Amino acid sequence: MNTLTLKLKKVDPVKYAIIATLTYLAIMLILIVPIMLIGSAVGASQDLAGGFAMLGGGLFAIVFGLIFYGIIIFIVTLVAALVLNFILKKTGGLPMDFEKNGLDVGQIGQDFLNEKN
Repeated sequence: MNTLTLKLKKVDPVKYAIIATLTYLAIMLILIVPIMLIGSAVGASQDLAGGFAMLGGGLFAIVFGLIFYGIIIFIVTLVAALVLNFILKKTGGLPMDFEKNGLDVGQIGQDFLNEKN
């Protein structure tokens, strides 16, 4: 068989939280921003125009939402990574299978080391 089994023992909680936060915020930009803008345009044509004007026509809601959700997502994923590390420590890690493509484990990171020299 041409697979390599490695065991995940720990993740960097801050790095995990940053990656998860940026991923979720990118999805929010794609999905929620158009919905907010459409809701703002529809609301402006209704009796709710004053309320949407106070919110900057949806612009304030978009900026505030991204900041607020970004902070919440970062905190939640940071805690999730800490819990994951605790569980990985108690269970002995998570075995993961990778396909071998001609790269030996000892060669991992060699390009990085060669670039530094």
